[in-house]
Amino acid sequence: MHPKSLLSAAIAATLCLARAWAGVPSIPPLEEKAAPLELIDPAALGFGFAGFIIDTTVQGRLDYDGREGGGVDLSEVRAIAPVGKVDLGNWLVAATVNYSWTQADFGGLRGLGTANLHTIEANIVLAYRRADSPWWLLSFISPGISTDFNNVSGEAFNASALGLLGYRWNPRLDLALGVFADYSLNDVTVMGSIGVIWRPNDRWIVQATPPIVAIGYRPNSDWTISAVTYPGGGKWEVGGREQDVREVDLSLWRAALSIERKFGPHWRVSARGGVAFGGELELRDSQSRVLVNRDLEPAPFGAVAVRWAF
Repeated sequence: MHPKSLLSAAIAATLCLARAWAGVPSIPPLEEKAAPLELIDPAALGFGFAGFIIDTTVQGRLDYDGREGGGVDLSEVRAIAPVGKVDLGNWLVAATVNYSWTQADFGGLRGLGTANLHTIEANIVLAYRRADSPWWLLSFISPGISTDFNNVSGEAFNASALGLLGYRWNPRLDLALGVFADYSLNDVTVMGSIGVIWRPNDRWIVQATPPIVAIGYRPNSDWTISAVTYPGGGKWEVGGREQDVREVDLSLWRAALSIERKFGPHWRVSARGGVAFGGELELRDSQSRVLVNRDLEPAPFGAVAVRWAF
């Protein structure tokens, strides 16, 4: 998962975790009591209640920026599996395993044809919250590898970490402030983010956890209709070929409309479609020197996700 995606997914997911674990803190008697909050997950990134997720995305061809022919054809399958949690009173430890497979056809650019790119990550969360306080603290570490599994080296290793301070302003508004760090392909990224989740009434919800922004509408308890913007792509080590490319850095944004149907207490099925834009592809050699940098033209995409929620 791209660092920006991981940051926002972690903030939104941990906001929900803090609510579910800590319960409802003291609320002034005259304050409105809202129904229990369930986050929407229009991009199938693991928001909301814990569960198993399988998401498949088919991306239309992302043409290179016009300086030469060709483009990138993408398809992606992602899976999220909770491992377990340990409740220690005011402390909570939880873990998930995340896997993604991206098949990318680079059209022969710099000798690259079709590549099967894999990312495997473990996400370990440590949280602290007193039930009688609206404040909570949370941190996670997420080590993993991103590679095509040809000649895997230490360059495939990546790790991310997040420290988060959250506050429940009222039953309809949660705020969070986080600091995030990521290491991948010898690059270190540090960034901050502010998360806001606002539910003006029981049908509408706004989840602004930059760089992901989603607006959802629930006409009833079984259907959710959403608009969402979120980043995609990733960074991988590649090898075992004749060409000199050893690092692939692909970034893009996606804007989509999503519809989700709930079946019974556990199953949820969703479909979304929209456009990928703002794409950039960078290929580097074994010394991390840039060989190719291409902007990518916008292109449509579609996705289907299946979730089994606890």
